[in-house]
Amino acid sequence: MAKQIKAIKCPHCGSIGKTEVKADHFKCTSCNTEYYLDNDDININHNINFNSSTPFSDPSTAKRIGLVVGGVVAVFILFTFIIPSLFSSRKSYPAKENVRAEYSWYSTDVSAYANKDGRPIVVVLGVRRYSGDDHENETGEYISFYDLLTDKELKTQKTGTFSLSNGNNFELKQFSDNNFYGIANKERVYKIDKENLLASDVTQSLFKDHAKLASGIANAAFAYDSYGEAFNVMSNEGTNVFFYPLVNKIYTMDEVYVEKRKLEVAVPNEVLQTRFEFSHKSDDYPEEKIQLFKYTKRDTKGGPDDNVILEWQETASTHEKNITFGTNIMRSYVDLTPGRLYFNPKVLYSDDNYVIITSNKTAAESAPTNIQCIDARDGKLIFTYPFPTNQNFSECIKYKDGFVVGSYNFFLAIGLDGKLIKEFKIK
Repeated sequence: MAKQIKAIKCPHCGSIGKTEVKADHFKCTSCNTEYYLDNDDININHNINFNSSTPFSDPSTAKRIGLVVGGVVAVFILFTFIIPSLFSSRKSYPAKENVRAEYSWYSTDVSAYANKDGRPIVVVLGVRRYSGDDHENETGEYISFYDLLTDKELKTQKTGTFSLSNGNNFELKQFSDNNFYGIANKERVYKIDKENLLASDVTQSLFKDHAKLASGIANAAFAYDSYGEAFNVMSNEGTNVFFYPLVNKIYTMDEVYVEKRKLEVAVPNEVLQTRFEFSHKSDDYPEEKIQLFKYTKRDTKGGPDDNVILEWQETASTHEKNITFGTNIMRSYVDLTPGRLYFNPKVLYSDDNYVIITSNKTAAESAPTNIQCIDARDGKLIFTYPFPTNQNFSECIKYKDGFVVGSYNFFLAIGLDGKLIKEFKIK
């Protein structure tokens, strides 16, 4: 049969490059494959030589494989490194577990006490307003406890939600029996466990023994000091009464006034208590200096009480000079620091040994405030701590190393030597 002219390609790599080994036998110059021809009716047979130096000897094959591998590597790098870095470059977010929740206190009351070890603890009752979408739902009413000397938050407890629609009024008060209470928005009364750092809602249980409050509590507040240690409470039926927890008794307003008048009359074997108070500027005797009086009155043991307002006045009938507005309940009084000058003074704390007062350094209204410790027995000045600006200090407690004097958002721990130990601020 006549042979036809055909282009002979390597059956393995397709190359037309070849050398003739013998008749009808060829060797591919690209991949070293040997092949032969039978005739025009028979397929080309080939023999692969596995002794070739590399399977990628053919340049075109190696190039195609290289392109494929290179493409895969490029895609891997693109999705693994480049694309994530584009998003992360816009804003870097730390891992959620490391995000610190930022908040600020809002509409708070702050107070301090000494725990059983004599260490000063600061209590904050109010609203914590959190920032950031991840923590916005944490905003609410909280009570938190701090170690004053280390600034460390010891414990915090969410006690309610937050609403701009109410007044967000918070109050804290420690009674003379060492029981500590808080009132939130005049709706909820909390009893504070000072050692375990907990607040328990006692809005109903605290008043459960009294029929006048059996309908429930509509609102509650701490009574003014002139009424004694009490809650001013309104029931759901609109009854307004004073509840005295130390004696567990309820009084109406009229009944409180009756009890106050009873204090004017001395009774046999009555127990007296010692108190300290500054006199007020006198209209009848304007030259009379403000004085720090030490006086005694009947101890009501937590029942209805009265305070004194001391002012020198002239008696209309006899024209005698008398100290008035308080002498009826006082059994005795004495000027504790005769001759000493005071400007806008206030008594913050007293016990059998110490009286802590504040007063302006000079007669100027904006004069810096002095904090002074006075011996309660003889009136001698123990120390003066000069505060650099005019400040309205409102409370003081004693702890094992000295005193803690507080304002609306910060406290000063002052040693018995009059030196500042620590300043604590509500952040």
